[in-house]
Amino acid sequence: MFASGCGFYKVVWLFVLGSLLGDIVETIFCRFSMGYWMSRSSLVWGPFSIVWGFALAVGTVMLYNYRDRSDSFLFLFGTFLGGAYEYLCSVLSELAFGKVFWDYSEIPFNLGGRINLLYCFFWGIAAVLWLKYVYPIAAKWIERIPIRVGTVLTWVMVVFMVCNMAVSFLALVRSSQREAGVEAANIVQELLDEYYSDEVLDVIYPAAQSTR
Repeated sequence: MFASGCGFYKVVWLFVLGSLLGDIVETIFCRFSMGYWMSRSSLVWGPFSIVWGFALAVGTVMLYNYRDRSDSFLFLFGTFLGGAYEYLCSVLSELAFGKVFWDYSEIPFNLGGRINLLYCFFWGIAAVLWLKYVYPIAAKWIERIPIRVGTVLTWVMVVFMVCNMAVSFLALVRSSQREAGVEAANIVQELLDEYYSDEVLDVIYPAAQSTR
């Protein structure tokens, strides 16, 4: 059986699935809550939200052995983990890129605008729905992939996502440098300026706000 249990291969595909579904869900949510379409992708290539991808993969690993516990246990555990995770992502993205990608300051019971109680409850609900209903189905579909095909596809996806994250990271760092008035000093920075200008990044990350 391919990707049995909750090992490396299963986690990789959970990350990809979470990244894709998270981007779709957030995009639809923003459309109905704000009245217009906007990109919610974390990466420059494709509709992937790595915040959701890591959340789904890491959350599944951490809660896997507790998947048969009560709904209330999973809800409380998921609420705490989700809130802590989202807060950490907000801090790290601000430190790394000098940008804030979400701000909950106008929502009641928020903590520094990084998290709020309502969305923490959403994390808890998502943990229950995922582990009790969605994960068993997703796991079965992943495990049906032929072993050789699954192994090759997994490593292709790993290489693609690593490159995608690396280019996205460099593009955001270069964006911060341009904002600070730093001129391109090498071929990499020149290529980033050409292909990932501020206009391009504004489309990919429309909600990003500089902290400088």
